[in-house]
Amino acid sequence: MGITRRNTIIGLGVLAGGAGLIGGSGAFDSVEANRSFDVSVEGDAGGLLGLAVTDSIIATTESAGAGENDVIAFDLEDADDGSDRALNENAVTDFYSVFDMTNNGSQTVEVSVDTGEANGVSFVVVEERADNGSVVGEDVDLEGDTVELEPGETVSVDISIDTTDGGYTESEDEDPYQMTITAESTE
Repeated sequence: MGITRRNTIIGLGVLAGGAGLIGGSGAFDSVEANRSFDVSVEGDAGGLLGLAVTDSIIATTESAGAGENDVIAFDLEDADDGSDRALNENAVTDFYSVFDMTNNGSQTVEVSVDTGEANGVSFVVVEERADNGSVVGEDVDLEGDTVELEPGETVSVDISIDTTDGGYTESEDEDPYQMTITAESTE
């Protein structure tokens, strides 16, 4: 059999097919690659999920984090300092429109809140409120459910604190409770 164009093409095809069988399918189980990256951080108001204080009685901003940017902090200390921030015992206290959450990203997200060890604290988004404060429409407790935010959409968040039996108790180690706000893309 002489070397012809046809035999050469067939031979190359068989060689390539055999190499594919020997070498595998090209799929992989693990890759480890080092790359450099740069991350910039913003304060709560300028992040992909913007958080902005709207009720300065219980919410403030303070410098914290990697860039010492402004982040939201909630302060409900004893009234010994002359402030009006102490909560009633054995009561449920609601604060309407404490802070706003804005989706500054380009994708729709579902937002939830994990209050960790802080029992009796609820973060609630209310669809609409009547002039007397009663809920008109749906309200969403962000601890057990999510609210969906389209890009550019803003919602106001209420805080409810229950100091009745089984409700809120002060932290045993006097460190403030930590909460986690999670925004996950729906796309």
